[in-house]
Amino acid sequence: MDPFVPKGEPRPGSTQTCGYKPSGASEDCGKPATWHVMWDVQLDNSLTCDDHMALIQQRWMYADRHPVTADCTMPGALWVFVNDKCEFPTSATSAARRAEMPVEVA
Repeated sequence: MDPFVPKGEPRPGSTQTCGYKPSGASEDCGKPATWHVMWDVQLDNSLTCDDHMALIQQRWMYADRHPVTADCTMPGALWVFVNDKCEFPTSATSAARRAEMPVEVA
């Protein structure tokens, strides 16, 4: 089994819903997202529900994850690895002090 998730198309204007879409399905899962998953160092990431997070943990590798917060889909939000969350920076100085990476939800 391939340990890397088969990535789908970007979801522009993403809401905080699960983006899991099985092969051949016409629509995403659509349940409320509970997890934000960082797939790789290219910053590919997505939102998923509890059910599909369990599937992800069984089947695929990922770089990091954290519970969904209001900032996860906010344009300009940063993935804060040390705090396990997304955060909209309040100042450039505070953003520079932490290990962070800008994210756009796919």
